[in-house]
Amino acid sequence: MTSAEISKDDPRSESEQAADILRQEILRGDIKPGGHVGSVRDLTTRFKISGMTVQRALAILREDGLILTTSRGSYARDPQQTTEDSEADAGVDLPEVLRQLEHLTSQVSELRGRLEALESRSVPGDARSATSMQGRGVEK
Repeated sequence: MTSAEISKDDPRSESEQAADILRQEILRGDIKPGGHVGSVRDLTTRFKISGMTVQRALAILREDGLILTTSRGSYARDPQQTTEDSEADAGVDLPEVLRQLEHLTSQVSELRGRLEALESRSVPGDARSATSMQGRGVEK
């Protein structure tokens, strides 16, 4: 990996600079497809920037399609695959996507209503205890 550093004299933000350094490493093949980009802690130490700034840099790379982030960390994607995905995304049927989104929104709304109905029927913990005790002849 290159030893590029974040420059205070650079007009770009620290997160943009870090993202650009990592982007170049991915595009050059220094970080291979599927290769670990580095943990937030590692990148914080490497670039001498805050964890939040590293998170923003990783978000930039995610938005650009250059990395995938999982619970185990961030990994480089194949830059060639990223280009193919972008070209495929250009052919997305937007009306169909919107129709599906409306359908899902409707389902979420229906489920929210069911949940509220169930919650309104539930007996709070204290009342449940009092009810069960009264059923056994124990006065509260």
